[in-house]
Amino acid sequence: MNKLIILILLLQFVHCDKTKNKNDELIFSIVRPTLGMFGDSIMASWPEDQLKPFVVIKNAFPARKSSDILQTIQSDQSKYQACILNGGMNDFYGNLFLRESDLEITIQNQIQSLTLLQGKCDHILVINFWYVEFPWPTEAVLRLNLLMKERIVFVPRLDSELFIKSGDLLDGGHLTEKGYQKLSDKTFEFFRLRMPWIDLLPK
Repeated sequence: MNKLIILILLLQFVHCDKTKNKNDELIFSIVRPTLGMFGDSIMASWPEDQLKPFVVIKNAFPARKSSDILQTIQSDQSKYQACILNGGMNDFYGNLFLRESDLEITIQNQIQSLTLLQGKCDHILVINFWYVEFPWPTEAVLRLNLLMKERIVFVPRLDSELFIKSGDLLDGGHLTEKGYQKLSDKTFEFFRLRMPWIDLLPK
C-alpha cells in the first residue's frame, strides 16, 4: 500500500514532455514488486517473462527435496512483496515403498517453510501438485495434495490440479509453456486481488 501511495505522489511530478518516458521508467523501477519463488525444478523452469511486472527472485533449483527448500528459506534474509512456494514431489521420486511417516515429514517441511515465509513476504501463495504421470510419483502426489488441503490452511493455496491437465505436461511432471501460462494466469488472479496496483505497471 505504501508503494501505491508513493506511485500516486510521484506521478504528479511527471511532466508531459520528452522526459516523461524516462521519468516513468524511474518511477516504475522504484515500485516494481518483488516475487520470491521457492521450490524445485518446477519453479526454476517457470518463464520469468510470464510473471512481469514482478521482479522475480528465484530460490529454486532442480532435484531439490522439501528439506532443501526449507534450508534455503531459513538462510534467506530478503523481504518480498509476494512469494510462491511449490515443492515436495522430489521427496518421493523413485520411492517404491511409500510410508505415512515420509508424507508427514514432507508436510512438516512445507509447514515450516510457509511459517518462515510469513515473516519475509507480504503475500504468500502455495501451489499444490497437479496430475502427474509415471515415472513421477503419482500416488505420493495424490496423497500429498489431500494432506495439504487438510493441514495447510493458514496461507492461501492454489489447487493446480483443477486446471493443469495431461496435455499441459512436458514429461509427465514438468509443464509445457502453455501449462506455465495457465499457472501464471491463476497466480496473477490471486496477487491482483491483494495488490491491484500491479495492473498500473508496464509489463
